[in-house]
Amino acid sequence: MKKVCMYYFTGSGNTLKIAKHIQTVFNENGYECSLRNMEDSLEKNDELYTYIGLLFPVAIQSTFPLVWNFVNNLPEVTKQKIFMVDTLESFSGGVVGPMKKILTKKGYHCVGAIEIKMSSSMQRNSKKVEADQKKNVEAVKTASDFAKNLIAGKTRWNRVPILSDAMRSISKDRSIWTKQSQKLTIDHNLCIMCGICKKNCPVKAISDSTGKIEINHNLCESCMRCVNRCPKNAFKLGGKIVYQNK
Repeated sequence: MKKVCMYYFTGSGNTLKIAKHIQTVFNENGYECSLRNMEDSLEKNDELYTYIGLLFPVAIQSTFPLVWNFVNNLPEVTKQKIFMVDTLESFSGGVVGPMKKILTKKGYHCVGAIEIKMSSSMQRNSKKVEADQKKNVEAVKTASDFAKNLIAGKTRWNRVPILSDAMRSISKDRSIWTKQSQKLTIDHNLCIMCGICKKNCPVKAISDSTGKIEINHNLCESCMRCVNRCPKNAFKLGGKIVYQNK
């Protein structure tokens, strides 16, 4: 049996949606494809997969520290085929190249990478919501085509060393994530203390020990999962309501 293991991280849900469509393509083509959350501990597994996939959103022209930590903790291998899919609103610059550099040093064979444009997880403009929905429809087709090309051996994973490494260096500083997180606030008049945000925070940055929901900005990575799952849309970004991407 040909097997694929895809590790994913998702904030608003865009990346998980793409992962499920790629999983469907693999299954329809005779592969046994499993999905695993990067937040869970990395399984010790000596099994050689036909492909391993890494799927995650772009943030600060790179991706979240949680994702980089996961990749850095991947085991060393010998020519294990691996592919990468990231979802983004506009552009990245600091993901494709640096990711390939790390994986190549670990012995992975980087066979394909693609960046797929989708709706923003921080949308504060109602006029762009409809356009974002159309973008998501196109994204699904792009993801499916990528999976088919991957199976056919028609994908590539390019690397642009100087520019991409420079872009990646920006996101390595913890302070930039803290500053981004500090834009997030909670309207306690709307909050019903349901605990959904706390339960779903991937880095345990949300607490209710003081009798109200609070964000630890020194831990938060602004993945926007809390914003998009809040049943009362009580979170604000820069003082403005965010249009949820549930």
